Amino acid sequence: MITIRNLSQDNIEAALALSVDDWQRKYVRTNAEMIALAYVQPQELFPVALYAEEALVGLAFVKKEQKTAIMTLEQIMIGQPFQSKSFGSESVREIAKWIETQFDCTLLQASIQIGNQWGRETLENAGFMKRSTDLEKREIEMIYITK
Repeated sequence: MITIRNLSQDNIEAALALSVDDWQRKYVRTNAEMIALAYVQPQELFPVALYAEEALVGLAFVKKEQKTAIMTLEQIMIGQPFQSKSFGSESVREIAKWIETQFDCTLLQASIQIGNQWGRETLENAGFMKRSTDLEKREIEMIYITK
């Protein structure tokens, strides 16, 4: 079972040590880069640590869109040793539940790069639906209706 915890001084070293497999690096920013973005945008970008039992298995970054009831799943990453264990889809479902309790949000959105089939399947298995395709950006926009 996945639980969501705050990213804190107690787990930041473990969070920075998590990485994805080499072939996945083109699809995600490093954890250090995402943590830095959250640091300079503390009212907009929220980092969360994803735990299975007591093991930190991944990180997610959720963005509050200005003046709307929309949240964006900017990035979710599951560390390479913890992949292919259903932690990704379960994490996305838990993030959606967490957002419903923390924010006045009716829609959760995420964009994935065309070709990132694992990412797309993770979102679809968690209940996301395809909204549109932006060929110029080479992205697929996915949505999850929270309420």
